[in-house]
Amino acid sequence: MFFIKKDHEAYRIIGLVGSFGFTTAGALAGGYFLGTYIDKKYGTAPWFLLIFIFWGVIGSFIKFFQVIKKLSDENKSKTTGGKK
Repeated sequence: MFFIKKDHEAYRIIGLVGSFGFTTAGALAGGYFLGTYIDKKYGTAPWFLLIFIFWGVIGSFIKFFQVIKKLSDENKSKTTGGKK
């Protein structure tokens, strides 16, 4: 069909940027369950829960900025002909 343009690069970029939601959700869920488990085991509620959720948020933002940097570097190399 003439109106369906197959642009694999655009799909790859959308996938990389769109994965931020899944990364954040996974990091928060992991932090929640691990923090809750440790708090129940040692009776330290809510400290480990807060610490691990905070680490999950920080980790997901670090991953997001790594993806953005990777896309930026790829874009620079395409526009400069492979030279950085």
